[in-house]
Amino acid sequence: MKIAICILSVVAALASSSAAAMNPATQDQFTKAFSSPSFPFTSSEVQFRTQRNKDAYYGALKTFNNLILPAEFPATALPLAIVTPSQANNQGIEKAVKVAKQYGLRVSARSGGYMSGYSSNMAAVDQEGEDFLLVDLSKLRKVVVDPKKRTATAEPGATGADLAHEVIKYGLAFPSPHTSRVTIGGFLLQGGMGIGSRLYGTGVDNVIGVDMITASGKTVFADAHTNRDLFFAIRGGGQFFGIVTRFHLRLTPMVKNPTLTPSYNASTVQVDQVFAIFDRPQANDLLSFYANFDPTAPRALENKVVFVVDPPTNNKQYLFASVSAVPFNSSTEVAQAQDKITKWYKSIPTNFATSDPTTYDGVVHGGDASWADSDLSYYAEDLWFPTPLDPRLLQVLINQWDKVPSALSSMALNTGTWKAPTRSALGFDPSYSFCIYSTWKRNGTAAWDEKNKAWLDETVKVLKPWTLGFYANELRPKKLNDKDYWRKCYEKDTFKILEVTKNRWDPENIFKSLQ
Repeated sequence: MKIAICILSVVAALASSSAAAMNPATQDQFTKAFSSPSFPFTSSEVQFRTQRNKDAYYGALKTFNNLILPAEFPATALPLAIVTPSQANNQGIEKAVKVAKQYGLRVSARSGGYMSGYSSNMAAVDQEGEDFLLVDLSKLRKVVVDPKKRTATAEPGATGADLAHEVIKYGLAFPSPHTSRVTIGGFLLQGGMGIGSRLYGTGVDNVIGVDMITASGKTVFADAHTNRDLFFAIRGGGQFFGIVTRFHLRLTPMVKNPTLTPSYNASTVQVDQVFAIFDRPQANDLLSFYANFDPTAPRALENKVVFVVDPPTNNKQYLFASVSAVPFNSSTEVAQAQDKITKWYKSIPTNFATSDPTTYDGVVHGGDASWADSDLSYYAEDLWFPTPLDPRLLQVLINQWDKVPSALSSMALNTGTWKAPTRSALGFDPSYSFCIYSTWKRNGTAAWDEKNKAWLDETVKVLKPWTLGFYANELRPKKLNDKDYWRKCYEKDTFKILEVTKNRWDPENIFKSLQ
């Protein structure tokens, strides 16, 4: 792909051509400290902004998103150093945090770089003149299951597929990401709207503890009994308080008889579903049915509508999926609900429809096709809508989808937080989650990039009357001095709690600021 002008022109305009946080002498001292034989990482695990091999530095910065390439990042988003541990090394990360703090650097962490707004880079500092260390945890992917206790520990770089495929061996499940390659670190810390969340709660509702490196450079454990304020805050607002290096997770049965030894796999465990594709003329019928059906549907059913485009024809289409989170226990209520969907879709034209079961593997990897191409750019926002869904809102969604410029884009309407079983920072309960992905391939012209961005900006603007707040896992890139960037993602009382917790655990704002 050609490197065009930086499409985040507004952000780039705020940055100088090179970072100016440290004077050269201090920068040299910092580099020597991170390069010394006593430093707990090898030379292959550390990259520096000042090094001659720029390809290696930019390679370490690479993300899933080609909206802006590492070489196009504004100066404020270029870390002075990148540490990528090849294996679990809490003592090493502790020292890295302490050294960064000693030299006046901020610290940012990422588990995979999936977040559409480049939060680990664009939101790492608050103003020009600051510098930061980036800790990349993407190689930490270990998952350990305790089938007897029905719990697991997982490192932040583990993907949704890593976690799902490991726990299903014992007939167990976790509300993992709908896109299997998403790493669980950022996914869980910002809320974790995952598979089966309507019944079992979101990912954060099923986090029972964390091992975390705080601004002091020490590892602490937090759960419902120890460091309770931190435990509340990191479940939905976790990136502001430190670096989580291990999650302790609660698992739930996915089959009738979970086992203590590996006995299952994702390709053989069946899941009840109803799936249908509708063309544009049926959009009103589908959304009206969804708005009436979903609020009273059994909590074991995850129901969603996905707005897509058929590439060969450029026709707008709408996918409806209803998946059971407890396939081994399809109650009469669940069966009747899915029968109701089947009877309804048979009453109107469909492009395709089936009520045949799928596999757990099909559910885990169901969203993968949309992200199979490594050359995609995406500009995203995820909104919370109140319940019940307003008919006027549904019409606005249809109108905006008619305007989408790229056939690669998508939108998804799904049950959001729904009678959450635990208290966390996620909030906005009950609500609907509405994710907007403006997705395209860059062609070297700024006009095409701006057209796709403008469509999403306009969509978010017209949806404002129904927007309760924003989901922190999917945001547009942050601009310097945007004081509302994170605040809009939390209810007012929750944000006050986060501020108090931040002041206790990171009063110097070593990690990302809440502002």
